Amino acid sequence: MKSIVFTLLILWMVPSYMGAQKAEFGVLLPSDIQLKECSFEKDAAAVVIFDKGNSWFVNTDDGFELRFDRHIRIKIFNEAAFDQGEFEIPLFQDDDDKEKVGEIEGYTFNFEDGRLMQIPLERKNVFEEKINKNWYTKKFAMPNIKRGSVIEIKYSVYSPYYMHLKDWEFQTDIPTMYSEYTVNMIPFYSYRYRIQGASRMDHFKSYEKSGFGRKFSGIPFNDMVYEFGLKNVPSFKDESFISSRNDYIKKIDFQLSEINYPQGYSKQFMNTWPDMAEELLDYTNFGRYLRKAEKWGVKTFAYLLEKSEEDRLDAVLNYMKEAYKWNGYSGKSARSSFKEFNQKLAGNSGNINLSTIGALRAVGLKASPVIISTRDNGKVSDDFPYSNLFNYVLALVEADGKMRLVDATEDMCPNNLIPSRCINGKGFIVEEDSESWVTISNSAISIEEYNLAIEINLKEDKLQGRLMAKSTGYLALNERGEYHNDKGKLEKEFMQKGFNLIENINVVNLYEMALPFKYNFEFTHSYDRIDNQLVISPFINLAEQENPFKQEKRALPIDLIYLKGNRYISTINIPEGYEIEELPSSHSITNENVMFSYIAAVKGDQIQIISSYSFKKANYSAEQYKDLKNFMNTVTSKTNSKIILTKVAEEVVAL
Repeated sequence: MKSIVFTLLILWMVPSYMGAQKAEFGVLLPSDIQLKECSFEKDAAAVVIFDKGNSWFVNTDDGFELRFDRHIRIKIFNEAAFDQGEFEIPLFQDDDDKEKVGEIEGYTFNFEDGRLMQIPLERKNVFEEKINKNWYTKKFAMPNIKRGSVIEIKYSVYSPYYMHLKDWEFQTDIPTMYSEYTVNMIPFYSYRYRIQGASRMDHFKSYEKSGFGRKFSGIPFNDMVYEFGLKNVPSFKDESFISSRNDYIKKIDFQLSEINYPQGYSKQFMNTWPDMAEELLDYTNFGRYLRKAEKWGVKTFAYLLEKSEEDRLDAVLNYMKEAYKWNGYSGKSARSSFKEFNQKLAGNSGNINLSTIGALRAVGLKASPVIISTRDNGKVSDDFPYSNLFNYVLALVEADGKMRLVDATEDMCPNNLIPSRCINGKGFIVEEDSESWVTISNSAISIEEYNLAIEINLKEDKLQGRLMAKSTGYLALNERGEYHNDKGKLEKEFMQKGFNLIENINVVNLYEMALPFKYNFEFTHSYDRIDNQLVISPFINLAEQENPFKQEKRALPIDLIYLKGNRYISTINIPEGYEIEELPSSHSITNENVMFSYIAAVKGDQIQIISSYSFKKANYSAEQYKDLKNFMNTVTSKTNSKIILTKVAEEVVAL
């Protein structure tokens, strides 16, 4: 019987990394104390000296329990890394059982006055915090951390869930000198694994454990041991505009592929995409849930059958959004039964969207579940069906000959959009014998527009005017949601930009989700006066003041999520007795990636400035980063240009 199944070609048969020393807990090496900086990342505020994990199966009266042991040692160089002494251990639970953590031990070592001080972690400083129905954490912070401290902890997690063989992250937000994960496999469970971010291991070793073997149900066996190690792992630079750190960190993921029973038969777990689809379609909280939802939909939505397909689709989505509340939890399957969901009128994304699919089928529309991974969960690959990488479900619907991805979790989201958290690569269509995927994207651009009408009040030495703003697409969704949840937040944002609101903000289309979100208000604002000159900023702090692309270099692709753009229009009346001293010149940039237009014109006693820019793609390669940064340097510089008005000299009339 196999104890592990390889999904990658093993090219790592290299000598074991000699830095993988056996470390005794609580006993430092002289090199740990003397370490002043990370040799391969000298500006790092701390370094992981080593991080070792070990997963193995423990015999119990009922079979096996998974045990995971971790031992980590960290050197602190300065105050910026004091938070490295804060730890959280995530633990899973369900209605029947839970993972438990035990044997948490830790020390902070400080070298003071020629002596090594050892301060232990006290049990009273370990806390438990509930996250949601299925997750809780153990949290603790190491004591007395200073410059030069060495932190060391170890703990064990006991899990009754054989599906939850621990994954391992070799990379964190500080550099790691050595990271090693050991898995001890037994012949009764087979797992596939996937390595991300590393083409080879610095240390890989596999062997059968020697010594006295073990027995289960009268079958003797020895553990097969697999060791994975990486040395000198750089810190992960969490760059802006990326999909998720989970897409890029160096890590290894495991997926149960087979159970080999002592009685001599085996059970396969989703070894192909059609297998995974079949497994889901037969699962109580997925396929069977769908069938119950469809039966419910036949009774509930019979009145829609005479409408057009598009109208049926919108009616079902509107009903689901109004009648049911998303509880904030993601899931590719339903978390509660269909009966409980209808009693509480609330559930996770699986409850809501699987019910929606059932209802759409009930009104005669072709609708299929599409399982995806949300942005914070990382992208999925079609290389191998790792079901645990998926954490959400959408509906793929055909209406009036057009295919659409829809979601019913957010009542503020228009029916032609899915939440931006779902725009993450592609999704797997769950149908019988399916190997089909759908790309998740949105081709419509989201625009934010500001239109200013400005008068210069010389007597009170201030600008006064009216702002009319509107947004579309995802920008409208974001603003509509923020305003709906906190009506004062929008006013505070303008006040922080120097606006004095003469009246309350007048909001238009707050609940008309398919229309642009609009608002307007009258205001006053300051300007600069230097001797006989007025210095006016035409967009008065509305345009971006700084380039959002701040890094000098970029290693990762740029992910803007969706197409977006901004437009600013300002009309300024020139006060009597003043003339234009300086007016910004017009400028434009247009290529396959971006667009920028800046037009300055004078019509009579009015100046009109129109500035707009947009990104023509949602995703750009790292190689295009320099061009994007230069583009936004131009945009921010130009949109923040000043107009200078000079007082006209009074004519002296000779008597």
